[in-house]
Amino acid sequence: ALRSAPIKAAPPASATRPAAQSRTTTSTPTAGTTDWLGVYGGILCRPDGQRVQLRGVQLPLQLHGAAAACDSAAALHDARTLLAEVPPGQRCVSLGLHLVAQLRPAALAALDQHIAQLAKAGTYTLLRMEARLWMHGHHLRLARRYAGHSAVLFGLMGRSALSAQLAAALQGLHAVHPRALVWLPLASAGVALQQGLDQGLGLLWDAERPQGPQASLLAATLGHPVLLDGWQPQVLSALAQERLITLCARGGMGWLACASEPWLARERGLPVLSRSARAVQRAVYISSAFQSGVQVLRPTIPSHPL
Repeated sequence: ALRSAPIKAAPPASATRPAAQSRTTTSTPTAGTTDWLGVYGGILCRPDGQRVQLRGVQLPLQLHGAAAACDSAAALHDARTLLAEVPPGQRCVSLGLHLVAQLRPAALAALDQHIAQLAKAGTYTLLRMEARLWMHGHHLRLARRYAGHSAVLFGLMGRSALSAQLAAALQGLHAVHPRALVWLPLASAGVALQQGLDQGLGLLWDAERPQGPQASLLAATLGHPVLLDGWQPQVLSALAQERLITLCARGGMGWLACASEPWLARERGLPVLSRSARAVQRAVYISSAFQSGVQVLRPTIPSHPL
């Protein structure tokens, strides 16, 4: 059961004005059970040096409005169900932030609650910001808000034409939040890598265009943690999925899955796994078995008479 915090002495009346409180309160969630992640020798690690391989799902949430809040809560519940077998501290949920409306006070309060709930389960939250947000400085606003929260990771998205702006945004975010772990698209991280801005930097490898990055950028993946971004289970066969996830496990690469359909459908009030959800659970099993040294059972291929 939760215990209430000790009651402190009431502050002076001048310090309890509603207007002043609304301007100074950040209401950031507690850190939960997550550790600060860092990049050491090109490997994503905890402070004790243990290697971390993040596995999770993307959720393009709309965090404003009552109906959107209900949809967001249901999607987060589904994500926690999918990642239940991933060890705490290696789970990740990517939340898509696309509109300024998602950064209004009510939406940020809902975002705080989502982050706190995920952090209690040992799940990191990757705030995935599109260019229309970080180009106007909203990434700095979120960096200040979550500067003391170890469970919040930051993703700055943009095409390769925005490489210089992404490098400047990365530098500005680290100036505000030096301990932040920031993820950039692999194809757009060239300028940041050339400038040596590799402290606290991870790379997102676009699963839709895995052969898109140039050889020079692919060589940079040897010195930085990588997440396979946007893996879509519904477009691959079972054998292709197994090969892909096995390669990720061998290379220490994490992954973020996405799907156009809901992960869990409801039938008669009970959750039913979709095809994509079953593929994600299979991927979780393969990754966990590979890390523990357990032999992975390959899917049976039905034989057809000649």
